[in-house]
Amino acid sequence: MKRVFRNPRLLLPVLGVGVVVLGSILGEAWLRDPKLTKSDYIGTIDVSAEDAKQYRPVPFEWHVASRAGLFNGRDTAFVRIDNSGESALLCGWLAMDKAGASVRATRWLSEAKLKVGDIKVAALFVAPTDKTPGDGLNAGCARLDVKTRPAADAALSLEGPPVQE
Repeated sequence: MKRVFRNPRLLLPVLGVGVVVLGSILGEAWLRDPKLTKSDYIGTIDVSAEDAKQYRPVPFEWHVASRAGLFNGRDTAFVRIDNSGESALLCGWLAMDKAGASVRATRWLSEAKLKVGDIKVAALFVAPTDKTPGDGLNAGCARLDVKTRPAADAALSLEGPPVQE
């Protein structure tokens, strides 16, 4: 082994292999957040006025950076946990305001994480809408990994870093 490091012609290929291995580890996301639970976007569901009572408000602060500066604000997503089927479902919507701040909140949500109890899920399933429950509102839904079944009353929160507009 001493011989490899004394010969500079062999040191460069060894370092090159090390860089390739590290790059493949990063490329396969083996070093990313291991707590991020696998979920699949499955579409939208119509939300009646009665169904809307099952959705819980999840207030959050968003931060979006653009060439014009850093914008931030507060908004509220509405999320429901449904454990009635074979796989647990998360459904949610974000009411769009008329002033346009919710467009930036939607951009932030596209990269945010929804914390459901002790697991994290990509919040990309939360559907922006300008409709009201019972008047054509559709919530986006994601199916969680089969073995993941959070409690229906699990604590909910949204988190994430500032994003680029």
